[in-house]
Amino acid sequence: MNVNSKTQLIIDASEREPDLLWASGFLAVDAFTWLRDSRGSAIMLTDLEFGRGEKEAKVDEVISYSAMDAKARGEEVGPVPFEEVVLTLLRTREVTEVEVPARFPLQVADHLRAGGVTVSSCRDPFFPERAIKRADEIACIEQSQAATEAAMEMAVDAVRRSEPDQDGLLQLEGEPLTSERLKGMVRFFLLERGFQIGPFIIAPGDQGCDPHDVGSGPLHAGETIIIDIYPQHMTHRYWGDMTRTVVRGRATEDQKRIHAAVQEAQETAIDLIRPGASGDAIHRRVQDIFEKAGFPTEKRDGTWVGFFHGTGHGLGLDIHEPPRINRNGPVLEEGIAVTVEPGLYYPGIGGCRIEDVVIVTADGCQNLNKAAKDLEV
Repeated sequence: MNVNSKTQLIIDASEREPDLLWASGFLAVDAFTWLRDSRGSAIMLTDLEFGRGEKEAKVDEVISYSAMDAKARGEEVGPVPFEEVVLTLLRTREVTEVEVPARFPLQVADHLRAGGVTVSSCRDPFFPERAIKRADEIACIEQSQAATEAAMEMAVDAVRRSEPDQDGLLQLEGEPLTSERLKGMVRFFLLERGFQIGPFIIAPGDQGCDPHDVGSGPLHAGETIIIDIYPQHMTHRYWGDMTRTVVRGRATEDQKRIHAAVQEAQETAIDLIRPGASGDAIHRRVQDIFEKAGFPTEKRDGTWVGFFHGTGHGLGLDIHEPPRINRNGPVLEEGIAVTVEPGLYYPGIGGCRIEDVVIVTADGCQNLNKAAKDLEV
C-alpha cells in the first residue's frame, strides 16, 4: 500500500542506493526502475535480471523491460532511449505525477516533464519510515554488529600480543605492527565471515585527532590507537559500526583522563536513550560532561580540538542514516538503531572515541555490544 498519495519513482542500482534496496528487496549492481503507485509496487527489469527478480524481489509486480521497450517502440525500427521506456511505463499505468529522490537522473526527469509528467524531488530521507527497523532488520543489524565486535576483539588482541622494540615500535610475531597490517588482518577476518569493508580507521597518536583520518604507518607503545570498524554484510547489506581506543602498555595521565571522560559521556548518553528522548538533549548532555571535566571544544592554531562531531547516527542499510544524535537532533522512537560515539581529540595527547550500537526499546535501549572498553592493553 502506498502511504504517499503521489507515485514514487526510483531509478538506480540497489547495490549503492539503500532506499531502493529497502523498497524492492532486490539487490542488483545495474540500475533498474522501481515505482509505487495506486496499483502497488513494481520493478522493471531487463531479461538478464527478470527471472531472479520474480524469485527475490519483494514487490507486487515485476515488469519486463523488453516488453515495455517494444510498446514504446511501436512500429519504429531501432533502439528507443531508456527514458522513453520509463515514460511509456508511466503512461501505461496512467501516472501523471511522480515524486523522485534528490539524486534522480536529470536526463530522465527532463524527458518525463517534456512528456507531460510532473516530476518533484523529495529531500532525504525519501522513506522516513525506514528509520524504524522491523524485527528482521534488527536481526540483520545484530548479526553485523556481532561480527564487528568479533573483529574488534581480534584487533585489540593483536595490539595486546605485540611487544615494543627499543624504539617503542610495536612488533607482532617478529614483524612491525602497522596500521596497514592490522587493517589487513581485520579485512581478512571479516571477509571470511561474509562481510566487506572499505576504508576504515586505525589511527595512532595525533592522526586520531582528525576523526575521519583512516590512519597509516607504524603503531607505537604508549600512544592512543583509535580502531573504528564498520563492515557491511555482503548478502543482506546491513552495516555494523564500533570503535574502541587502546594504548599498548602504560597510558599517560592525560590519556587516562580523556578516556575516562569519553567513557562516562558514552555511558550517560546510552542511559538517556529511550522513546521520546531528544537527540539534541542527549548531545548537549555529552557536551556538558566534557566541559565540566575540563575538556573544552575550541580552535587552537586554526584546528578544532575537543568534541566537534555528533554523538551518534542512525544505522541500517546505510552506514550513516537518520536520525542523528547531535545539535537539533530529533526525538527518538522505539525501533531505531543508533550509534553512540562521543570522542575527544587533543594533539599531543591523542584522540579517543568509544562507540557502540543500540536499539531503542519501549523503556530504554538495548546495547548490542559487550566488548571491554579498557584503555591499557
